[in-house]
Amino acid sequence: MKIVDVETELGNRIITSLKADGWRVAKEYSLLAFDKGIDFDSYVLKKRDAVLEFEWTNWFEWEITGDQESLQYLADKFQLTIH
Repeated sequence: MKIVDVETELGNRIITSLKADGWRVAKEYSLLAFDKGIDFDSYVLKKRDAVLEFEWTNWFEWEITGDQESLQYLADKFQLTIH
């Protein structure tokens, strides 16, 4: 299950919100990559046993995958649809 087509600015706000809520960045697309934030970006955020993976492209915007409970939390908080 995943959430797709999340607009860039909303996806960025979601990541910022999660980090403020205790989620930590476990993995991030390299800051040295020439295309970071231009063509591609990605993050893996963790909190306890929960993991959310964020992947962004300039064509499809943010896609978020993770466990059902975490995705439902995001869907409820940010009015998103789980597919």
